[in-house]
Amino acid sequence: MSEKVPNSAFVTVGESAKTMAAVEAGTAPGAEYAMLRRGHFSEVLAMVDRGANPGSTAETAQFAASAYWATRKRDNVYLGEEFPGIQYLAVHALLRSAKRVAMLIHNTRSLRRRLPLVTLGLRHAMHHVLCLSRQSKVELETTYGIPASRITVVGSRVDTTFFAPDPGVATKVQVCSAGAVNRDYRTLIEAAAPLGIPVKIAADTAWRYSTGEQTAEPVPDFVEMRSWGSYVSLRKLYAESAIVVVPLEKPILSGVTVVLEAMAMGKPVILTHNGYVEDFLVDGENGLFVPSGDSASLEKKIRHLLDHPAEAERMGQRAREWVLERFTVDRYVDKIIGVWN
Repeated sequence: MSEKVPNSAFVTVGESAKTMAAVEAGTAPGAEYAMLRRGHFSEVLAMVDRGANPGSTAETAQFAASAYWATRKRDNVYLGEEFPGIQYLAVHALLRSAKRVAMLIHNTRSLRRRLPLVTLGLRHAMHHVLCLSRQSKVELETTYGIPASRITVVGSRVDTTFFAPDPGVATKVQVCSAGAVNRDYRTLIEAAAPLGIPVKIAADTAWRYSTGEQTAEPVPDFVEMRSWGSYVSLRKLYAESAIVVVPLEKPILSGVTVVLEAMAMGKPVILTHNGYVEDFLVDGENGLFVPSGDSASLEKKIRHLLDHPAEAERMGQRAREWVLERFTVDRYVDKIIGVWN
């Protein structure tokens, strides 16, 4: 385990008791919260532990203010999410107690993040910033005006014990995908239609993007789109699928969780290319990139992998090795803790 951060606090949304029990039981993957709460920081303050609703702006602000008061004597504070992190920074900017504050920014393109941090100057209240990709770092430097020396790219993470190859599940000639935010499932369906294979999509609604748009547009008979209900069921879906496709709509950092879960399962992944996701796949080695909205290119690459199963298997093996080398939860936590070294 990484060294403990001295006289420190971890302020975050947290995970429900039900989720943490599932992680302990091995029926859900563990992420950094499950590890960081076990002693890396002197104190952990999570919204869910206090019964606060993360979806409420008022409750988030109230939690941030109370968390600041509770950590007023801490030397080092890690803000694990932008909200309540930004509200915490607002209090810190007013009171300016002597402490080092680092915050993780997931979505650097979001105006909800940029406006308070840049326009209101809250970026100056941070000692350090963590982000998920090199492109995000570039944006933090150029758009947010944060010096490179104060930015650390931590990448992402996946529980490689929970998501691992399962030789007991037979692979089917099918493609799967997962997730509902910023997904371009129309292009996936157009690409798969000429192939005559099943497409399984683990998503709660047929067409939902980051804008929240929903329609009753039906899906073709060869497509099954629904909630898979649990992480165990999602893991089985990955295991029985020949290929995992993550088609993205907008050029933002999204879909990475599904990409890393599938890679950890030893599956070849096809991902829509944009600068924010370049760090998570080496094209032609452990996965394939496709241009945005290009169903013909996607069809060609799906067909190639289906027609060359040995090559697809080797790609999946390299994907697993890539994740074990770069994207384990342990390595992710080490990068977070390293900010205070």
